Order: sequence, then structure tokens, then C-alpha cells
Amino acid sequence: MSKEHWMRDLPMALRDLSIINLAIPGSHNSMTYGISSKSRLAPDADSTVRRWHRFFPCFVRRWSRTQSSGVVDQLQLGVRYFDLRIAQKDDKFYYCHGLFCMEVFEPLLELRHFLDSHPEEVVILDLQHFYALTVAHHQQLHKDLITFFGHRLYSTADGSLKDCTLNRCLEMSRQLVIIYRRCPIPLPLRFWPSYAWPTPWPNKSSVKQLQSFLEDSLLSRQPQQGYVSQCLITPTGRYIAFRVFFTLKSTAKRVDKKLHPWIADQMPGPFEPKEEPKVNVFLADFVNLKDGQWCDWVLHLNTKLHERITDESQQEQDSES
Repeated sequence: MSKEHWMRDLPMALRDLSIINLAIPGSHNSMTYGISSKSRLAPDADSTVRRWHRFFPCFVRRWSRTQSSGVVDQLQLGVRYFDLRIAQKDDKFYYCHGLFCMEVFEPLLELRHFLDSHPEEVVILDLQHFYALTVAHHQQLHKDLITFFGHRLYSTADGSLKDCTLNRCLEMSRQLVIIYRRCPIPLPLRFWPSYAWPTPWPNKSSVKQLQSFLEDSLLSRQPQQGYVSQCLITPTGRYIAFRVFFTLKSTAKRVDKKLHPWIADQMPGPFEPKEEPKVNVFLADFVNLKDGQWCDWVLHLNTKLHERITDESQQEQDSES
């Protein structure tokens, strides 16, 4: 299976499942690869970041950048969920994570080109946080996104998320789901609200605490919802102070290594209200580590799901014969 075309290459039984029942690789703060030496402080930077940036800007850049591969490279590695933070400056929209990245529509143009040349792939854009946006800015961003993506958007008028299968999206020429969180005004029908796709923030600085959080929070998932497991730690000031010569990338390597057994033990797929909830999206820092092994781990869960579906189907046939 080609990771660039992994949705196209799924067995028919999985293409008939909703995307909320598949295992999907996601990137955390997806556009921070755009942070450079020219990046300035963004509105989401707290007082500590602002103080450190004044004297050690390169240090702040090291800990603000959570991805090092561009949007097309991430797509080719198999990423289909993008975590976005947006700030406004001078009536323009930018990605941010402590520091400003590029303008919003620069990488989205690359993403749109990818979708047009990969008609059987579906992408989720999760607009997680907004900074320094007024009501008028939100209205403008709504309009710009709808105009930019047009017919590709799978909207709330197209059906529920449980109806959002890859085969149905192909029939309807839909390739994009936009989740728009924390909006101060009513959402257009083209966008999905926060409760449709929960993404609990672990806010943990150790992998052991993180895994416990992931296990416990997953239990709150409802069958009609998408769900994001944020497989990353949140470094505290103390954590960073003891790792002055390290980077977030080295931390991501350690998290990936320790979480791999837990990820490998998971199973995506549909579940009933009284059944144990199953996984969906896995979010990580630096998804390109070791040629995208993170994405390999997540996508292998779909192979497990298909094997289970095949085994259950065979057992049904045997019992009927």
C-alpha cells in the first residue's frame, strides 16, 4: 500500500466505513515547519516565551517548531489530519505556535493541488485555536475557506460523520472535512463544530502520565463522534530548563518509542454505545521521523481492522453452512 494513496488502496470493506472508524495519522501544530529566523512573536505566546525570546530567540524557535516537513511531504507520508492554530495580524491570517508561521492559504494551496490529483483521498482540517480574531475576522475567514475549497467540503448538510465513508465522498466529490472550534458566531453548514470531533489535550510532561490519560479519555468517546488521541507531551518550563541543549524533536523520538506498544495494541472500527470505544486519529510531533514510521504504525491498525472484519465474516459463513 502506498502511503501517498493509502485511502484509495484500502480494501472495499474499509472504504465503506466512516472515516471516524478508520485509523488516521495526524500532525500536531501541522504548519510550524514554517517558523524561521524571521518569525516574530505571535499573540499566543505567553509571558515566559516572550521573555525567553527577547534573549534567546533561537531557543524559542527550537521548542515552537513541532514539524519539519512541509504539507505535501506530510500528505505523502500518510497524514490526513492537520491541527491548525490561526492568528490575525494587520487583517491577514497566519499560522502560529508562539511565533508566526506562514500565511494561512499558502500551504492550503498545496493541499488543494494534492486533493485534485488524489481524488480518493480525504483530509480533515482542524482549526483548533484562534488568536486576535474579531467577529468580523471570523466571518471573513469563513467566507475565504468556503470560496477556496468550494465543492470539496463535506458539510453538515451532506449527512452525519457516520455517513462520511471514502466511497460516498468519492461519489459526491467531497475530500475535505473542516472542524472549526471555539467560534464566537454560528458556524456555516460547511463546517463541523468542536463536539463532532473531540480532541482532549493531555497536558502531561511524562509518557507514563500521557498513556494513562489517553486510555482514560478514550472511554468518553461516543459512537457518532470522530476522536483524536494526542500522543504528545507538553513540556513545562522546568522540563525545558533541564534540557537546554535538547529540542522538541528529541522529545518526540522518546515519546514515539515509549508509546509504540500502546498504539500497536489499539483497534479502530465502529462500536456501539455500551461497547468499549475505539481509536480514530492519532496526533504526533515530527511525523517524518524515521521515514514516517509513526504513520506506518497508525496505518497498520487498519490492516488489523480488515483482518478482524474478514475473520468475523468467515465465522458467520461457517456457522450458516
